[in-house]
Amino acid sequence: MDPVSGLGAIEELLDGAAVWGIELEPRFRVLGLTIEPTVQAVEKAGLTARVRGDARLQLACFPVSTILGSLRQQTTDGVVILQFTEAQLVDVVAAFDGARLPAPIFGVPEPRPGSWGPKFSLEGRSTAPDGVSATITVRLHQDDLELDLFARFDEWRLLDAAGEHLNL
Repeated sequence: MDPVSGLGAIEELLDGAAVWGIELEPRFRVLGLTIEPTVQAVEKAGLTARVRGDARLQLACFPVSTILGSLRQQTTDGVVILQFTEAQLVDVVAAFDGARLPAPIFGVPEPRPGSWGPKFSLEGRSTAPDGVSATITVRLHQDDLELDLFARFDEWRLLDAAGEHLNL
């Protein structure tokens, strides 16, 4: 789906959703989020019948041209930047145990160097000319951990728990 078309409705659906997983498939340049919207957001979007029983949804953003991440831990000595790889992203997000995703999610500009700490925890950039039309920013907080994740992409798909495409 065209990245501009429908992102407002997707943002309303995702605002406050529990994030259960995020993974990046670098070979195909796909960023996938497993999220569970609030009951109110599902009702407002008219999806109650489609997500009955299992409200988890999958948002796939592709092709991804840029991914930046900052994982920070608050300690008694201050904030520590924790490095991680693309392969560790699943485990990093699991540590947040369904933390809620706040808006704004789409259209946030790329973070400037130093804005999420002295360096990024994760940084990947493609040399391909595509994957630049839209942005997604995920911000998760749980206890002493904070994760900020930014990506650029061109298209998206929203799927229900059965893998069926959802239109909003």
